[in-house]
Amino acid sequence: MSIRIVFFDCDGTLTPVKSSWQYLHERLGLWDDHADEFQKLFRAGKIDYAEFCRRDAALWKGIPEQRVLDITGEIPYHKGVKETVQAIKDAGITTVILSTGLTFLVDRVRQDLGMTLSMANELVVKEGILTGESKINVEHDNKGYWVGKILENMGLRKEEAVAVGDGEGDQGMFEAVGLAIGYHPAPKIVPFLNHVLYNGSFRKVFEVLRAYR
Repeated sequence: MSIRIVFFDCDGTLTPVKSSWQYLHERLGLWDDHADEFQKLFRAGKIDYAEFCRRDAALWKGIPEQRVLDITGEIPYHKGVKETVQAIKDAGITTVILSTGLTFLVDRVRQDLGMTLSMANELVVKEGILTGESKINVEHDNKGYWVGKILENMGLRKEEAVAVGDGEGDQGMFEAVGLAIGYHPAPKIVPFLNHVLYNGSFRKVFEVLRAYR
């Protein structure tokens, strides 16, 4: 197997925070009274992903952009992430983030780690203030679509691609690549994985990749 590109989830994979949306709600004191209920409705199938995000974003109307940047800037990396991504880049492999999280976090991670490309979901800002609207680029169930489009645009094959993730929303991404690696994965996605990493540093991801180089 010749690895040419690695797709990473962000929330819960590169960072220990499982959801940047939830983290922001919690830090702003909005989770227990409002946003938790929206998530329950979405998981029960009573609202779709677009409505889920619309309701979430509406709670943030009027909040200064800088406040959101400060909060998402608190989110750390899993131990070993920086060294692992650097080693992957040094091996000549393209690195991409596909996330249903927020661009406020994902853009910072991409820039910090020097990754090639990232896609995530946006909160609309006007004159430095959140409008309460969102722009959804990556939906809960369409990461596989974006993997396919990126591979096509780069002239790469499925067999040359790897995905690293942790959540149910990563299933499509795992199915669209040749090698699927779960880092502390949710039980429901384990059947879609080639490798499962539950313990230790994120550096173990690179150890798996080296075995296929």
